[in-house]
Amino acid sequence: MLIATFIKRRMKKAMVFSFLGLSSFTIASPSFAASLDLSSWDKSGDVFAVPSQATLTNAFSDGSDDADNYNVSSNDPTYINSLETFLGLNSGDLGLDATEGSAIKKALNVLAGDVINFDYSFLTYDTFSSDRAFVTISNSVIPLTGTSPFSYTFATSGIYNIGIGVIDVDDTFGSSILSLTNASVTNANPQPVPEPLTTLGSILAGGFGAMLKRKHLKKVQSN
Repeated sequence: MLIATFIKRRMKKAMVFSFLGLSSFTIASPSFAASLDLSSWDKSGDVFAVPSQATLTNAFSDGSDDADNYNVSSNDPTYINSLETFLGLNSGDLGLDATEGSAIKKALNVLAGDVINFDYSFLTYDTFSSDRAFVTISNSVIPLTGTSPFSYTFATSGIYNIGIGVIDVDDTFGSSILSLTNASVTNANPQPVPEPLTTLGSILAGGFGAMLKRKHLKKVQSN
């Protein structure tokens, strides 16, 4: 009888401590992607943007540089010196062969490990020279070619000037179009948050504690 009572008490204590252990569990929250409103970005040149999509060209508003008019905003592209200034770049950073273009820009406050993502499509009608599309991150120029998702991970926290654009090369004839969609910033290093079992474990542990207290009072009263 004494052995059975001892075993029961040990099992009850083990269950209480097990639930108390559960109450300390935490889980990492999933990566969180915050959409970027492309319509809120600063614009230079021929740009049309809505929150979820932006289209940029290096086409003149009068259509004089193409057989068809590919201009999307009725604004002419920006001459290259002014475009580089707009993007916070030094003269020549977009290439000494660049003549004009269009771009959008935004200052983003990010944490180390955050990732900027977007999908893009770069289509050129220029058969005489190789127009270019690009991303600028602070003073770095990253080329965009073809159609592909773009992703860049920030190594350190801070405010970064992000630019995206398209430029004419060697001449001002023949246009190119850059389309952007699904722009977002993803937090790749989320902070841990309490697991829902925390509340459950605390409630159950409290219940077992109350039960043991009642049994102890009954034993004292019976003696």
